[in-house]
Amino acid sequence: MISAKIMSVGPDAISKKDALAILFDETATPDLKNIAIIQAIDDQKHQKFALKKGGKIRIGKTEYQINFVGSLVNNNLQMIGHTTLEFKPVPEKPLESAIYLTPNQFPEFKVGEEIIYM
Repeated sequence: MISAKIMSVGPDAISKKDALAILFDETATPDLKNIAIIQAIDDQKHQKFALKKGGKIRIGKTEYQINFVGSLVNNNLQMIGHTTLEFKPVPEKPLESAIYLTPNQFPEFKVGEEIIYM
């Protein structure tokens, strides 16, 4: 289990219509910080991400099941805290940098809340 804290939510980060959220760690550029949710991952360099289908992610109090993990996700999370959370069914050609989650309910991303990767 790896935990992260939401540090900021960019002014253009939330688009419930698109049902996705882009995450980066605190090393993101100012332009990325405008469109992303910035997370501080506990002990990021010493813990190994190994997310896979069937795992879970908790955002605040809501728990989501992982339906797909793109081939780039674990390495991107490890290196720059980046992934795209998709709150919709897995498409025929899923993004390799994305995690697809159910329920397909977009969460509230609040500064100070935790994201738990299980």
